[in-house]
Amino acid sequence: MRRHLFGCLGVLSLAILVAQLLAAQTWRAVGPAGGDIRSLAADPGDPRLIYLGTSDGHVFGSHDGGEHWALAGRVGNRTDTVVMAMVVDSRNPTTLYAATRTLNPGGGGVFRSTDGGHTWRLVGLGGEEVRAIAQAPSRPEVVIAGALAGLFRSDNSGETWTRISPPNDENLRSFDSVAIDPRNPDVVYAGTYHLAWKTNNGGRQWVPIHTGMIDDSDVMSIAVDNTDPERLYASACSGIYRAENGGEKWTKFHGIPPTARRTHVIRQDPQHPQTLYSATTEGLWKSIDGGGVWNRLTPANWAIISVLIHPKNSDRLLIGVEGQGILVSDDGGRSFRATNNGFYHRQVMDLAFDREHPGRMLVVLTNASDPILATHDGGQTWTPLGPGLKTHLLRHVYATPGGWWGALEGGGLMHYDEKRNSWVRTGDLVAASAASAAKRGAKSPRAKSAPAKTLTRPLTAVVNDMAFGRSMWWAATQEGLLASTDHAATWTVVSTGLPPRQPVHSVRLSADGSRIWVALPRGLAVSPDGGKKWTFEDLGFEARSRLRLDQAEDGTLFIAHNYGVHASDDEGKSWKPLTLPVPVVQDFVVVGNALVLSTPKGGLRVSYNRGRTWEHIEGPLAEAYFSVLTADAPAQLLLVGSSTEGVYSLEIPSAARTAAAGAQTIRPPVSRSSQE
Repeated sequence: MRRHLFGCLGVLSLAILVAQLLAAQTWRAVGPAGGDIRSLAADPGDPRLIYLGTSDGHVFGSHDGGEHWALAGRVGNRTDTVVMAMVVDSRNPTTLYAATRTLNPGGGGVFRSTDGGHTWRLVGLGGEEVRAIAQAPSRPEVVIAGALAGLFRSDNSGETWTRISPPNDENLRSFDSVAIDPRNPDVVYAGTYHLAWKTNNGGRQWVPIHTGMIDDSDVMSIAVDNTDPERLYASACSGIYRAENGGEKWTKFHGIPPTARRTHVIRQDPQHPQTLYSATTEGLWKSIDGGGVWNRLTPANWAIISVLIHPKNSDRLLIGVEGQGILVSDDGGRSFRATNNGFYHRQVMDLAFDREHPGRMLVVLTNASDPILATHDGGQTWTPLGPGLKTHLLRHVYATPGGWWGALEGGGLMHYDEKRNSWVRTGDLVAASAASAAKRGAKSPRAKSAPAKTLTRPLTAVVNDMAFGRSMWWAATQEGLLASTDHAATWTVVSTGLPPRQPVHSVRLSADGSRIWVALPRGLAVSPDGGKKWTFEDLGFEARSRLRLDQAEDGTLFIAHNYGVHASDDEGKSWKPLTLPVPVVQDFVVVGNALVLSTPKGGLRVSYNRGRTWEHIEGPLAEAYFSVLTADAPAQLLLVGSSTEGVYSLEIPSAARTAAAGAQTIRPPVSRSSQE
């Protein structure tokens, strides 16, 4: 009994140790910095305190006016939450309100945080698409929210809400913007997908205020003048407008071209009321005469999402630019500089890591002005890698000590040429070697005097995987296994011992490059001598998608596909399916002896005991969607590419691996996480 109790306590201690180490894991942002911004909000009492909302629910905070950022938390628990607008409570800078919608049905609403954006609580309009929110300057407990379903008001800081627009009204719906008179919280202005409206009595009656506006204008923002509450500004899909007398008649500004008419917001300089800024889809525009003359301050290909103006320093501007992140101007908009330190919101499509030079990485981004970036210093600086390669044509990217490679969806390879600063098509397939040509020609007298020629054609096969040895490179293609001895300049088909022209899914090498494993649709081919001889082993299971090979430090082979992972301890002669915590696998990688997988629904799972139990990796990106996983084996680092947050590294604790290895002999009970 005592021995049995000790064993149980040992298992419990090991499980606690592993759990503690997992909880202590830290996510380190590798970059690239910048990305997409959906909303900005500053503390009315302290312009150094700024909050930033994204299209996946994350909120970042800055305490130095936007120079540095840190991830605060996520609004709600869904990764498809779009933070449409935020308000910092004028009474307490750690209290924030967020108007949200979700990309998929069933989410959205008004959320409130009382700890500076770290945690959020749904306080109203759950399930509604809320696009605008405002706090009454004269009565801060009054908050107005604009949703597709109508306009709603709270008189107790968001605890309860009342509809103030008539239900099922044909016109008073699809609200996109809202503003409150600074003198009277019952005077509310609201912009819809179809023009602007006003109430003087808290919503009991509404009147249209769109005389002078082009019909069917989507009013995206509406603002009250800083010095004259009877003067209004509005930005719409049809242009920019100003109104006197509380919106009785609107006058359209001229000077901004029609192509830039989609203005997300219009802002007024707090110190110079005649100075206006217009954030458009074709740059930031400025007027110093109340809207008479406009000048563009930024390149036309900058889509400006939001603008903040320092209340006491008119030269200080902060703008959110789609695909670039935060930029700051200290000279009234004449020049801008990026200030994305700590703000990581890039959409990573693919990732390549140079295992011989760990500081070298390549990322492929979507929705970015520079879609392919490389770093040589572990993410401290990133450099765009020239033209010539369209990301939508990419299948996968690879890193070698000699450069970067891209496999194309339509077949073939491209290589980044540093001298040209461009991607170039490369690689020829040797159709017939000189030796084979000479052998065939020996039967003909004409051929005896003719020199043997090597026949080549451009490589057009679809490349599924690549592996790089010191003297030989390998490519797993849809037309078989290819080998190259000249760094991908020419390729030959490996036919000896392998089925001819059969698709090859994956290829892996031993550390010295002598042993090769090749995954075929229904089997594993193994060569112990660098490809001279091959043995073939049947997998014994049906692969329901493309196979991916990997190997642990202890020599265990793993084959993963979208619906399962199998392990082999005997060079592929027999395979055992692992119990997975999820039905579908997005990506799979081995880090040391630990197994890590990502899922289409988000999050990472790790197993330290060959899949008997799995743990959910916690942290600020715990529920993020990870499009690609790779590993820095010597450093025991997991590298992940997020669909929204860029590249992160995560150390897999060696102590946890040791603990788990010891636990294998004690056979710990299956944790609840392994049954997810």
